[in-house]
Amino acid sequence: MRTRIAAGAVALGLTTALLAGCTSGSTNESEGPVDDPTSASLYLYQKPVQFNPLAPGQGAEQLTMSLVYNGLFNVGPDFEPVPRLAESWDMSDDAKTYTFHLRDGLQWSDGEPLTAEDVVFTYNLFANPEVASANTAPFRGVVGFEDVQSGAADTVSGIVATDDQTVTIELTDATPGFLALFGGGYGILPEHVLGEVAPGAIMEDEFFKLPTVSSGPYIMKEFNVDENVILEANPNYWSEVGIDTLYLQMLTSDVATAQLATGEIDLVQISPQDLGTVEALDGVSVTSAPSPGFLRLLVNFKKFPDERIRQAFLYAIDRDGIIAGVLGGNGDAINSTIMTPWALPNDLEKYEYNPEKAAELLAEAGFDMSQELKISWIPGTADRDAAVAVVLENLKTAGINAVANQIESANQLGMIENAEYDLMISGGGTYTPDPTVSANALLCDRVYPAGGNTSLFCNPELDALLNEGAITADPDERAAIYQDAARLDNEQVPYLWLYVPSTLWAASDRLQGFEPHGDFANGFWNAADWTVTD
Repeated sequence: MRTRIAAGAVALGLTTALLAGCTSGSTNESEGPVDDPTSASLYLYQKPVQFNPLAPGQGAEQLTMSLVYNGLFNVGPDFEPVPRLAESWDMSDDAKTYTFHLRDGLQWSDGEPLTAEDVVFTYNLFANPEVASANTAPFRGVVGFEDVQSGAADTVSGIVATDDQTVTIELTDATPGFLALFGGGYGILPEHVLGEVAPGAIMEDEFFKLPTVSSGPYIMKEFNVDENVILEANPNYWSEVGIDTLYLQMLTSDVATAQLATGEIDLVQISPQDLGTVEALDGVSVTSAPSPGFLRLLVNFKKFPDERIRQAFLYAIDRDGIIAGVLGGNGDAINSTIMTPWALPNDLEKYEYNPEKAAELLAEAGFDMSQELKISWIPGTADRDAAVAVVLENLKTAGINAVANQIESANQLGMIENAEYDLMISGGGTYTPDPTVSANALLCDRVYPAGGNTSLFCNPELDALLNEGAITADPDERAAIYQDAARLDNEQVPYLWLYVPSTLWAASDRLQGFEPHGDFANGFWNAADWTVTD
């Protein structure tokens, strides 16, 4: 059977796309399914550029790659690990050694054996400085990582294939949050395809433009730029794949929602503005899940190193008004990059809307109110577009000369790397499971492109707390350390935290097996289990 599915996004990730629709209409192969009632179509809210897990991917790329590359495990809707290539894993009593046990008989989509050596090969690519991956964060605490970074070794000695089905990762310090930091989402790459490519050249390898050898449930057959991605079920996947063909269509969210109404889409992550309309549709069910990340404004630390300016920007934004008016109440405000409940104290500054206080802080910091402050974002997602409009008006109310700056998704990462932005809309992340994940967005040595610190922020005192918390085993001591870190993060305002959205999904009655996930960039987490009925 063949399937079309569509996805619609509420938020973007650097570090983050959605789902949608089905039709039995007759079109050509590059545009959608030929007359086939069992096909489905996934909506991508951005236009992918490449499919390289070594690179920082935006949301549509992450969604697509989740179908093509399997990691050792994934993270389910409850933010607990779900087995993928590894069927089980163990942690030593001292939280320094993690052992992963691969499934029996794993194969690549081309029939070659998939073994522990492929895992070691992949992880060494992430760690290799010649590769220059921005996704090295989980490997920094692994024994031998620093040797590789300094050029004293070619491979990370703490990552070992003890046999074809067993991978052991040894850490220099106790790291009870390693699984949350690791996330399991680092897609395993085929050594028999990429093993001869020089590390310094691998980021630009043609394989990542159309990865036709897969460890995931689907194989990429076509990438039609600006139109769609066509995937077919991997016949050698470790479990049976329920839908034969997926069409990932690049549309705007309003078009995707309209196609839901016409029966052209099976599954859409909908904007809160469309909730009432979609709930009234026959044959469509709406579900929601709490997000593990948030929508934020990156605030360029290199341009605005004075925390009073960053605090003022946050006071100037009516976040509760955005949540009520744009999200229809389907979201919450937060006041720290750390989101794990046990790591949050109850005395954080709430930064409630106060344009007068914002103006006072800006005057105190000597901010030039005549200077242009550009709000950069990728347009096309309804709630983001609406939120940007409110932010612009709020900042102007505080006397700030704020202007809109629409950008292309292909330009976003370069603007961040080169510090060519003032404020920039960004979203996603899976920060809820453990504070070690949040640290990747805060630490000085994770400033993009070395990691996920896309505000280019640095505070050595906060670094010390985050690093201490990561290696503290006692739960009470760990909580106290991270609560101090959250207080300092709250004071420093490295990001302008807008809101944590409730992720809303609309599914047609013909799509079976879909389970909503709060992380929209992981919305296809159980796609292998989906089926369609007529």
